[in-house]
Amino acid sequence: MNKSQIFNEIKDIYLRVMPAAISGSGDLMVDYDIDLDKLFLSDTEKLFAATELLDKAKKSDDKAAVQAALVYIRVYSMRLSVFFENIKDDTDLLLKNIDWPDIPDNYQIPEHYNYPYS
Repeated sequence: MNKSQIFNEIKDIYLRVMPAAISGSGDLMVDYDIDLDKLFLSDTEKLFAATELLDKAKKSDDKAAVQAALVYIRVYSMRLSVFFENIKDDTDLLLKNIDWPDIPDNYQIPEHYNYPYS
């Protein structure tokens, strides 16, 4: 998986799993018709730009620009927060609406998956 395409990869996998979990897309929080990686990158770039604006405005002692930069930082931080909250909510929907087997006590991901974080 290309790390720069992680959110689209999640989207593609979720779309394959979701028909078993949902009756209609009205329950979903993520817009699965858009490029999620592009959306994330756009909001991240805007957050970085607002942070740079804050730094420059502070150095220039421009209180109006500092305040505007703080508002922009708040807006793009909230957008990113909602972005992740929506993924979490759809994950919860998948976990709740599919009949999963119980995970045994002390379960370990099998080594052949090469998952380093269990």
